[in-house]
Amino acid sequence: MTSSLRPHAPPAGTDQLLVVLSDIEMGAGGPVDDFPHSDWLAELLLAYNEPPFAELPIDLVLNGDILDLFKTSFEGRYSHHITPRIALGKLERIASAHPPFFAALQELLAHRGAERRIHFVTGNHDAELAFPAVQDDLRRRCGGSERVNFAGFALDIGRVHIEHGSQHDPMFAVDAAKPYVDYHGEPVLNLSWGAVTLLDTVMELQPQLGFLDRVMPKVLVFELMPEAKELMTELFWNYWTRDYWKGFFGSDDPARRLTWTMVKEVIWRYGSREPEVTMDKDLREQLTRSDDLMLCIVGHQHQPAWWSFGDRKLLQAGCLRNEYMVVDDGRQLRPIPKCYAEAYLRRGVPLRSQLVEVIGPPAPPGYLPESFFDLLPPVLDLLTAAERAKLPAAGKLEPPNDEGGEPM
Repeated sequence: MTSSLRPHAPPAGTDQLLVVLSDIEMGAGGPVDDFPHSDWLAELLLAYNEPPFAELPIDLVLNGDILDLFKTSFEGRYSHHITPRIALGKLERIASAHPPFFAALQELLAHRGAERRIHFVTGNHDAELAFPAVQDDLRRRCGGSERVNFAGFALDIGRVHIEHGSQHDPMFAVDAAKPYVDYHGEPVLNLSWGAVTLLDTVMELQPQLGFLDRVMPKVLVFELMPEAKELMTELFWNYWTRDYWKGFFGSDDPARRLTWTMVKEVIWRYGSREPEVTMDKDLREQLTRSDDLMLCIVGHQHQPAWWSFGDRKLLQAGCLRNEYMVVDDGRQLRPIPKCYAEAYLRRGVPLRSQLVEVIGPPAPPGYLPESFFDLLPPVLDLLTAAERAKLPAAGKLEPPNDEGGEPM
């Protein structure tokens, strides 16, 4: 196969290539799927089986939020009590919508020119990777190869450290030592408080709000459509002042817990004018302190970035899911290039590392609204419904007068 997506040739002396993809957010198909392009992705991946890479050992690192199990329903519901059965049901829906992706993983692993390995790193959209049954099912879908590795929340290869990044985000960090817990006699995911909040408030609104979540940057989105900011504030205010506390006291529900970190973050989210997350400070400090670590690769923020400290480097790999820049005061939506990372190693030491920017394929018919403001009518309908759902006037709690809001 001759691919137009073929990357640059490796530098002399390379004995290993790391290809790191983050935040594909492959869903269950249809208009709410953030990545309806698995045939395009298969072409991108299989380009690494061609010269000049055919004889080079390659580690494909799927660095979190590859499969959007978080935003995939099971039997029409978004429960925050996610068991292995529910997780497998969601995985089946995604795999059925994206057969070219899994076929490409099988073909990569079957390559005879040099060894290929695949590493799944856990993110906040695919916490279900913690279940052994999910790992077994994914390995089966990759052809049953033992060269499919489930790394947990971080992966170290030589002097390279790779992680999704959500463990540095107070809204989505989880207990890495207890990714699932026993609840009423069966294992359930030990989800972050942020994941539980989104599952309980906005996940069922994906048909109305899903595309709005793909529009960037959020600050400009909220400036152009203040109704969207007002809606999110209403939804989360009602949740945190009323719905969250129903059955809270005396409950053994692992999804109902309160910590000081959680309280501080909720207050910050409501009071902040910047809805985006900054979580790379910890990794920068780690790079600065360590003499052995030379490269960190992280995802989660969907924004490509590069930071260096002498010969040490932090690459923020961006995302592959569909995202759009709002331009011309909202009259146009311009596709944002997709971005991932490569690292060329010799005996575990980085020779060259880089961000690779690629132009994605055209959106499927009917996927894009004609205008950003076509998204306003459903927002207004939901805002009206949220206002009606407030507490009675006698005990009513009004949301704060601020600029907060949190995207899905």
